[in-house]
Amino acid sequence: MSEYNGIDPAGLARLNKIGGAAFVRKMIDLFLEEAPERLTAARRGEEAEDLIAVAEAAHSLKSSAQNFGASGLSRIAGEIELRARANTCENLPALLNEIEGAYKTAKAWLESERDALKI
Repeated sequence: MSEYNGIDPAGLARLNKIGGAAFVRKMIDLFLEEAPERLTAARRGEEAEDLIAVAEAAHSLKSSAQNFGASGLSRIAGEIELRARANTCENLPALLNEIEGAYKTAKAWLESERDALKI
């Protein structure tokens, strides 16, 4: 069981089975590089009232986070995507704040796991 809320370590275990520790490290680094760009894209979409941009950014985060086992981040991203596609985003600012918090949790966990990998 993880000390981080919204984390399922089985995701990283699956990635490790696929490609080993070096692969997992590379994938974590790529995610940590790209996720902030997706969060920024979602915020920009909100500011521009472009729900398609919000939905696309959230979809990308949802899928990537799920692959790593960052289930909390994936769940919130999925909720944002669903609401944006349905054009029902009255509480979008609160959801975007929530996803940023979930990303911080996932980032801390992924950095810890990456640093513990033996390559």
